[in-house]
Amino acid sequence: MSFSTDVKTELCEIRTDGAAAEAECYGMLCLCRSFSLNKILLQTGCLQVAEHFVSLLRRAFDIIAFVKAGGSKVPTFTVEITGLADRKRIFNRLGLKAEDAPSVNTTLLMRESCLQAFVRGAFLAGGSVSDPEKEYRADFSFRHPQTAEDLKKILDAREIVLNPTVRAGKYLIYTKNSETLEDLLTFMGAGNETLNLIGVKVMKSVRNRLNRQNNFETYNILKTADTAYLQTRAIKKLQQAGRLATLPEELYEVATLRLEYPDASLAVLSRMSKAGLTRSGFNHRMKKLLELAENIK
Repeated sequence: MSFSTDVKTELCEIRTDGAAAEAECYGMLCLCRSFSLNKILLQTGCLQVAEHFVSLLRRAFDIIAFVKAGGSKVPTFTVEITGLADRKRIFNRLGLKAEDAPSVNTTLLMRESCLQAFVRGAFLAGGSVSDPEKEYRADFSFRHPQTAEDLKKILDAREIVLNPTVRAGKYLIYTKNSETLEDLLTFMGAGNETLNLIGVKVMKSVRNRLNRQNNFETYNILKTADTAYLQTRAIKKLQQAGRLATLPEELYEVATLRLEYPDASLAVLSRMSKAGLTRSGFNHRMKKLLELAENIK
């Protein structure tokens, strides 16, 4: 089951009555595949959403409807209000005319609970959310730009800012911001999935931090190996030129330690020195050896 389906399943389990049930059903109607006096049709890939719509129609408008299953490869569930009298009842109750169905009648959404229910219904009918393991994204898909603009204004007023766009002839408002996504899920009432999202964010943060740490450690290991190789090569060059035995004691000790422990870091070698050199002091003497080796023709 996808994260989007999990969210919708949780939202369908929220029980509302009275004005809130009507507002939630209104939200679903606004993002139905068809919403007009001539035709009202919901189409969804989630059985729970279709059944929830049927339940809301009965509770809010006393309308009996049925779920019809279809789709040979991908399951599709449709709910159609076939009776003209039922469609007129919905339009009359919502204070809508045939020509202004795309516009949201905000006078029905004066209570905060009704606003939340309306947005929840809109998401159930035309919204989706991506798996947060892959990306942070939620969107609503509309047939009419006016409906998209009206819902965006509702969410903007609650500081849940979604971006408008057009794709394949449909009008979308969306977010790719994880905090906005959390706010949206919480506003709609999907508290459990909000917590799941936060959990995913924490785990991704931990993994990213560990990856950065591992990359840093790998870089340091490679850097140490490269440095040790260059130092060893320079000392062997001095040795082949007969210069190693003639070095001052402080440089001879550094050179022999490097030859004996070619993979050790400068910090380790410095602690092994008889003089108890610091890493900086050991490195300073090593640089002198490198300069001497460079002068050998």
